[in-house]
Amino acid sequence: MRIQVDGELTPGVTSKDIILYVIGVIGTAGGTGCVVEFCGSAIRGLSMEARMSLCNMSIEGGARAGMVAPDETTFDYLRNRPLAPKPDSAEWNKAVAYWTSLKSDPDAKYDIDLFIKATDIIPTVSWGTSPQDVVPITGVVPGPDDFEDQSRKNACIRSLEYMGLTAGTPIQDITLDKIFIGSCTNARIEDLRAAAAIVKGKKIASNLKLAMIVPGSGLVKRQAEGEGLDQIFTDAGFDWREAGCSMCLGMNPDILSPGERCASTSNRNFEGRQGAGGRTHLMSPAMAAAAALTGKLTDVRSIAGFDAKAAPIKATVEVDEPAHMADIESDGDLDRIIDDPQTPEEDKTAAPRSSAGMPKFLQHKGIVAPMEISNIDTDAIIPKQFLKTIKRSGLAVALFHAWRYDPKTGAENPNFILNKEPYRNSKILVCTGDNFGCGSSREHAPWALLDFGIKCVIAPSYGDIFYNNCFKNGMLPIRIPDAVVLARIAAEASAGKEIEVDLPNQVIKDADGNALAQFEVESFRKHCLVNGLDDIGLTMQVEDQIKRFEGRRTRDYPWLDGRGYLKRKGIGGATMIEALPVPKTNRGEVKKEPLEW
Repeated sequence: MRIQVDGELTPGVTSKDIILYVIGVIGTAGGTGCVVEFCGSAIRGLSMEARMSLCNMSIEGGARAGMVAPDETTFDYLRNRPLAPKPDSAEWNKAVAYWTSLKSDPDAKYDIDLFIKATDIIPTVSWGTSPQDVVPITGVVPGPDDFEDQSRKNACIRSLEYMGLTAGTPIQDITLDKIFIGSCTNARIEDLRAAAAIVKGKKIASNLKLAMIVPGSGLVKRQAEGEGLDQIFTDAGFDWREAGCSMCLGMNPDILSPGERCASTSNRNFEGRQGAGGRTHLMSPAMAAAAALTGKLTDVRSIAGFDAKAAPIKATVEVDEPAHMADIESDGDLDRIIDDPQTPEEDKTAAPRSSAGMPKFLQHKGIVAPMEISNIDTDAIIPKQFLKTIKRSGLAVALFHAWRYDPKTGAENPNFILNKEPYRNSKILVCTGDNFGCGSSREHAPWALLDFGIKCVIAPSYGDIFYNNCFKNGMLPIRIPDAVVLARIAAEASAGKEIEVDLPNQVIKDADGNALAQFEVESFRKHCLVNGLDDIGLTMQVEDQIKRFEGRRTRDYPWLDGRGYLKRKGIGGATMIEALPVPKTNRGEVKKEPLEW
């Protein structure tokens, strides 16, 4: 998918505004099945950190990844980075020559094209509970009649109720409770500089309960403190925090209380993302800083002292010690680059290694729980507070937690489908809304469904990463794009009846054995499910090929080994760490739970 943005960005518009605008155009499923390439003169004019924000939020548009072709901005950013080749050395020149080749051909054809004029984008904020729910800061809260698609109308009604908003309200009339400037999307040094420039010498609004700055990493925090940005923020009334996820994910006490409203520089505004009942408005760091000064959603361009002609902020690199541990001084070092590494002999007689695998998926029969919501995200499937474990058991109680239980009392919501009989014992879930499992890539989402007993989901479409995670965990997500056929299955579910999913024959049957629908599934994924093959088992079958590839990699792409290896190992090359055997009990039983290792 190509997203081309041409022209000069207007004052106050950042890469965050670009990506929010794009997602507003294509929707949260617009990039499903794609990798997005961002290009055009406006993109080439962005710093590396701004490009990172674009690529970071590609998943919010449904894409698998985002990328920008390397150019001089890229190479300048990589100079003197730890483990990067020494500038102007043989390795550096070889690396740059290779990186320069990583661009699309001039006549390349894309499956999807989107062309945008940079001047059409103005500072943008979200109003609803999906990253696609965005409007210009000069706009108003939309209503159901502003959408043609019925599912979008229904989603709008739900979002307005959750967000406590009324259609037609000017965006800049929405008051706030908290400000969060942080997250991996927008807490780099460039972001903090932009926010500091807005609030310098000013004070946050008196109606705010809290305004916090959370640097994106320890290095960013240290650099910001070295530049005095922390003092600017604390003088203005912000909390200066340690680096971390903080309110973006809301796994610690940095959360919103039910009904609280926050201007946030994070990437997701799903229901309960920043706390059960919390209301999130996404925006750029500059816009969040402006909102902090007024206590409501505000156009940064209206803030006194806003410098519309300020030069773009260029990211700098600071390291404690030279990034390059050693130069190429010996014949041994030179041989590593010039000569082919010795290829280990392949043992033709050895049997392929494998893992214990997954339970085989053949036929699956049970009660079906019906749901009608579009864009059910992974935050809704399992909220962030349950992600602190790597155990795959005990997560059933977390499934749809914010919907199954009252956020204030913890009591069961009697109206939620999984709290009703016979759906407490559901084995299959059918959702008539699009884009099931969108949002973050948490593998806990299929884990929670499986622990509840749901081994199969039926929906018109899925978020890409959730879809893949299902197969990797022995779970079958079935796509039924035909609304009539899907309604037939949903009718069986609403009647409380069982259905059977037959994977080998790719058919869904009712309780009497009558076919309700045929379905498609990729042959390789079907092969893995039917035979119980997980990724580890598949990978270990080609262990010898992996070793040969690693040998070629050191020869062809030596910079990937890292210059630090030269000093530590003497002759360079990547270091392979052999995996230890899985522990056993005194009875000789394998400990299957990693936490017991």
